[in-house]
Amino acid sequence: MQKKLLGSLSILLLLIVACGREDDNVYNADFQGSILEVKENSIIVGEDDVDPEASYPTYEILIDDKTKFSGEVEAFKDLDEYVNQTDHPIVHLWVIDKGQDNEIDNRIASKVIVEKE
Repeated sequence: MQKKLLGSLSILLLLIVACGREDDNVYNADFQGSILEVKENSIIVGEDDVDPEASYPTYEILIDDKTKFSGEVEAFKDLDEYVNQTDHPIVHLWVIDKGQDNEIDNRIASKVIVEKE
């Protein structure tokens, strides 16, 4: 009986750890795309692998001292160097005050996860 209970608890714990916190799930991000440019206090994001004859929107996301970074980059100060050394860096963004239509342009990022493609 104790072995079954211990086994069940172990499986439950593994499921909780594997799923992670819901807000850490990149599929729940407000935006996912490529980092096209790093500016003084913002990043330009959009689609990188696109049809050259089509136009795609780009968004400027503001970064402040409360923005949390994770993944391949731990801080905004390291982002420009990482982008210059990496082909097609991918970003997952959560923004503050998304507005009614979920537009992210010129919004402050609360959380940024940077990954390799």
